[in-house]
Amino acid sequence: MNPEWPLILFTFFLCVSGGVLGVQGLLCVLGKGKKMQLPSLVVSLAALAVGGIAVFMHLQHWERIFNGFGHITSGITLEFIGCIVFFVVLVLYFLFMRRSEDGMAPKWCGVLAIVAGLGLPALTGDSYLMHALPSWNTPLLIVYYLVNAVFMGGLASLIIAGAVGDDDASGLATKVALAGGVLQLVVVLAYALVINGSAGLYSAEIQYYFDPTLPDVAMVDRAGIVGSIIAGDQAVLFWLGAIAVGVVVPAALAWLALRQKAAGTKLAGYAGVAVACCAVGGIVWRVILYVVAISVFALY
Repeated sequence: MNPEWPLILFTFFLCVSGGVLGVQGLLCVLGKGKKMQLPSLVVSLAALAVGGIAVFMHLQHWERIFNGFGHITSGITLEFIGCIVFFVVLVLYFLFMRRSEDGMAPKWCGVLAIVAGLGLPALTGDSYLMHALPSWNTPLLIVYYLVNAVFMGGLASLIIAGAVGDDDASGLATKVALAGGVLQLVVVLAYALVINGSAGLYSAEIQYYFDPTLPDVAMVDRAGIVGSIIAGDQAVLFWLGAIAVGVVVPAALAWLALRQKAAGTKLAGYAGVAVACCAVGGIVWRVILYVVAISVFALY
């Protein structure tokens, strides 16, 4: 399947938005991150807006979104509800932060932020589970969005902490980023192995084509496509882009920042490069997921 860039950007920015809000919620519960509350909310809201604009581009016309609201369990309906709830939590956090005497939102707002921050990526991942696409129809897709949100949220929060000089929050944000990086590495490797061994899910007796209306188009090499991640056409993108650049480098930068006790602009510099690398890796992995997504309905 050809990559759907609006949906790739939509899921990416939703993970950024949820991750930043979730990390800020954790800081709030632990009584930290006072200086970075407002910047975190602004970044989270901006990422949510960019993701929302991207998904509208996929529909090509705003009126088409209403075609997806025919059932409460449809993917687009669940995503829309999730975005609304997420926005409400953002507003509540902001309002109670502003009315607080010490300028710190109450801990229950932090709990809501954590739930919303993790819930939105998980809900988005669930909306893409479908029996027609075996490569996507696995809980690992949901888990990937969760760990990607944690990884991106931790790294983005490091930039914010360094920019506003909130050294008290930087240590925890670094640990969150490192945990997210390790988990993402494990999940991506496991997911790649699952896809690599999924050729048997397609019947060898049925002839598959990219377009069932064009019988003269070459047949889909099912084993070659789903097995191309570990060693094949997608191997360079996977090992260099999704693994090395997307996980190893940003995790190493976060570890260096923690070891050197970086602060201020130095911390923001480390985190900025790490976020850029993590973004490249996240988008590369999403593109690979589209490339290996062979529909069981693409029959001739």
